[in-house]
Amino acid sequence: MAAALYVFAISHYCEKARWALDALGLEYELRHLAPGRHMEVAMELGAEGSSLPILELGDSVVQGSDAILDWADSERGGEPIRLGQAPDLVDAGRDLEQRLDDFLGVHVRRYYYSEALVDHPETVMPIFTRELAPAERATVEDNWGIVRKLMMAKMDLGPEQRLDSRRIVASELDWFDGLLSDGRRYLLGDRFSRADITGASLLAPLALPKEHPTYGALAVPPLAREDLDEWADRPALAWVREIYRSHR
Repeated sequence: MAAALYVFAISHYCEKARWALDALGLEYELRHLAPGRHMEVAMELGAEGSSLPILELGDSVVQGSDAILDWADSERGGEPIRLGQAPDLVDAGRDLEQRLDDFLGVHVRRYYYSEALVDHPETVMPIFTRELAPAERATVEDNWGIVRKLMMAKMDLGPEQRLDSRRIVASELDWFDGLLSDGRRYLLGDRFSRADITGASLLAPLALPKEHPTYGALAVPPLAREDLDEWADRPALAWVREIYRSHR
């Protein structure tokens, strides 16, 4: 049975898992899920929680972008195609990815949704319904008000939260610019690795690289649009666009 990857089209964490599988040349079936339906599917698959991405492997599942990347790198095995760090960079890579996953990625998400879902939900629904079967798309559209309120509560969204996360994102962009100030092409070492997939995926909502599978159709709400225009030439976001051009 071929592997199946369950994703939200809009999710930057799902993009991270999808990119890793693609980069390693692993075959899988991509399955887009609607919000709400994803909880039912996760339960049916026997996953511990409801968060996406989930990789189905016959009778087992791998849940979460980090775990999927671990599995993919192990499954691919051997050189020359690997995404793991060289032995002397493993600890640094783990620390870097943790900061990107648990801090930067979380606040990029809260920053974006605190405007998009709260004030401009019409910009979000088309991405959540992208690639869904007609019946599932109609279900999301019919229940969008409920779905939106549940997402707002779960992710702690609102105007104050947007400002808080914007401040953190701006500070993290300063940090990321600092990483790149020595002229490095890749975040760690001299080759493309999982650190680069993590950094580029989680910053993609700010850089909107044209190679991204979904963000070309993303309608950015007005306050975020002003920020993205202001940040467009920052080294961190220029780096994201270059990594996508070269490796996606």
